[in-house]
Amino acid sequence: MRLGVNTLFLIPEEVGGTEIYVRSVLPAMGRAEPGLEIVVFTNRENHDSFAGFERVPLDVQARSRPRRIAAEQIRLPRAARRAGVDVLYSPGYTGPLRAPCPQVVTIHDTQFLDFPEDFPWFSRTVQRFLIGGVARRAEAITTVSEFSRGRIAHHFRVPPERVIVAHSSLSGIFTTPQPCTMPKPFLLYVANTYPHKNAALLVNAFARIADSIPHTLVIVGQPRAGEPPAHPRVKRIHYIPYLELVGLFQHCDLLVFPSLYEGFGRPVVEAQEAGTRVIAAQAGAVPEIGGDGASYFDAAREESIADAILAALDEPAEVRARYLRAGRENAKRFTWDECARQTLRACRLALGA
Repeated sequence: MRLGVNTLFLIPEEVGGTEIYVRSVLPAMGRAEPGLEIVVFTNRENHDSFAGFERVPLDVQARSRPRRIAAEQIRLPRAARRAGVDVLYSPGYTGPLRAPCPQVVTIHDTQFLDFPEDFPWFSRTVQRFLIGGVARRAEAITTVSEFSRGRIAHHFRVPPERVIVAHSSLSGIFTTPQPCTMPKPFLLYVANTYPHKNAALLVNAFARIADSIPHTLVIVGQPRAGEPPAHPRVKRIHYIPYLELVGLFQHCDLLVFPSLYEGFGRPVVEAQEAGTRVIAAQAGAVPEIGGDGASYFDAAREESIADAILAALDEPAEVRARYLRAGRENAKRFTWDECARQTLRACRLALGA
């Protein structure tokens, strides 16, 4: 199979978990199917970073969203035809509405439909047109959880059998000890601060109990709409090198994950792999992904978050140890090799269609 990969959306170090997904699954697909030919369609920002693959540069600046969309719809199909690809795989939500070959698209979640208030009207409208259009036209769709699979089938009215779950996975680096310069003790939350990430309610819950615990609350992620309120013991970090972030995961007393909506919820399993106690929202895909290795709270209620933090910090050592063991076992479910196998299954489904 000659597989074309649409990376026009990918701006290095700016698209978060989607970049990790692409850069991890492509080598795993090569391992799973040694005869696979991978052709990466690149933009100006990411071309050099895909040096290990056959590349076709489209010479578009991805930071200009209108130009990127135009290139994806007009120039990418032509480039795919010239490159002779058998399947075009678009792992970043959108792809061409018309293509010269079967298509597979990865839709990680339907946040723009389930939480439309997180997006300006024009952005929602464009996403509905582009993502909905390619979802209905693609021969196969992959996504990262059963939760997202159900939401995709519901919103886009596509047969569930066309949607294949290819779980996101882990880097493996969270088991390697890393130093940490953050003064202890501290609690950790990792998320860009969109409103549904619920950072504001977390800060309010922390403020309720701050006098009864010695911890700092550390929130790591890019600022978005809905920045949390200031608090003297809340430390806000917009960017941190990856290995330093791993150190934070390993040395915090608790990962608190109050997000109201996740298609996957990567920080939950990253913390579990790191051997960190996790408490998280009973919402979205989080319980599906966190399994028995986390305990859950009602993230819509400030007092529920506060009570869950206190309970986890006060629990007996044997209870904590049980959660840590279950978390490490749960994290082993998520491998890039399995993600690659499911993605290749989607590609074969597309070819058969």
